[in-house]
Amino acid sequence: MMPDWEEEILQAVENSRAQIFAFVQKIVQVKSLPTKEADLGSLLLQQILALGLKEAEVVEKEPGHSNLLVRLTGDGNGPTLTFNGHMDTIFEGPAENWTHPPYAGEMVDGKLYGRGTVDMKSGLCASFLAAGILNQLKVPLKGQVLLTAVCDEEICGDRGILHLLQEGYIAKKRPDDMAISCEPSKFAGKYGIIVATKGILRAHIHIYGGKQNAIDGAAWIANRIHLLAAQISNKHHPLLGPPSILLAMVKGDAAYCKLSLTRRMLPGESKEEAIGDYEAILRALAVAMPELKTDLEIWPGFRPPMDVGTSGPAIVALQKAYQVVKGTELPVVADEGATDAAFVAEKSGLPMVIFGPGDIELIAATDEYVIMEEVVDAVKVYALAIYYALGKERAEN
Repeated sequence: MMPDWEEEILQAVENSRAQIFAFVQKIVQVKSLPTKEADLGSLLLQQILALGLKEAEVVEKEPGHSNLLVRLTGDGNGPTLTFNGHMDTIFEGPAENWTHPPYAGEMVDGKLYGRGTVDMKSGLCASFLAAGILNQLKVPLKGQVLLTAVCDEEICGDRGILHLLQEGYIAKKRPDDMAISCEPSKFAGKYGIIVATKGILRAHIHIYGGKQNAIDGAAWIANRIHLLAAQISNKHHPLLGPPSILLAMVKGDAAYCKLSLTRRMLPGESKEEAIGDYEAILRALAVAMPELKTDLEIWPGFRPPMDVGTSGPAIVALQKAYQVVKGTELPVVADEGATDAAFVAEKSGLPMVIFGPGDIELIAATDEYVIMEEVVDAVKVYALAIYYALGKERAEN
């Protein structure tokens, strides 16, 4: 299919190595903790415009909390391929624990060090760089590429991806529309395309003692949580395995105890079902120990489970591109961790798969780093994937 552009695209990426390195390094050097992404958004917009991508738009639900939308528009006679990444990162922790300062952007032995290199500034940058190269080459496209950079991902807030979905900026308008999240997808030294993730529901159960000991109530609930975990473990997903409940913490005294729970859910399980299981346990406790008072607190950062299937145009395009770039297959895989892709799939019906540079094991690590050769590979894969999904023959142009 359209082999005449492949060599030019790959050569253009090779010729852009210095630009790729400098682009990613500048973005890593800007601290962008949750709710404080404005400086990064401004710099990223400048960098994007410098690539020649002029169809850029800033969308804000609240002032100072920006999302960037950039379009590479073809002839309008094809699907939309949406890329997504987030600008915010988690806190870096004590700076003295880092061998390479978290915002210096140091490059050593082919590795770029810094908070957010893996999660997920490298993938975010790679998507814009790929589109910029296709734009510079004037590769003819059908449909359009929509590139998005959002805020609020790390805190599951409503000013980022959820706002873009609610307002219709990201939507499935054609049956063949497709999407790629640029989150890291390297496991145990091998890359894959993540097509399924578990949902995550976190909760606290508060127990207030009085005439009855709160510790007794906590022990009673902990036992029922273990029984529930055993019960749901009979469920199974072909890629994700069974769901789980982790009793992450129990603390307190006779007057008050708190239990912290993390439930990882399979596609087909709902938030309401999981909450209902906890409420049933608390109703049973009220019968067994009526003097105790309880409260169920659900954390706001719920992410739904996701399964977008093992086939589709984005998967086909990524696998073909990876084969050309690396000479090896790119399998479909699953991951325990949830991302904004789950919101996109649930709320828009757009099947967003996950492929991006970086080792998942380095997420949130001290001395987090990405191998820059793998970032260059990602730019190549993204550029070719866009071409395979949306490209036109030269004769069509």
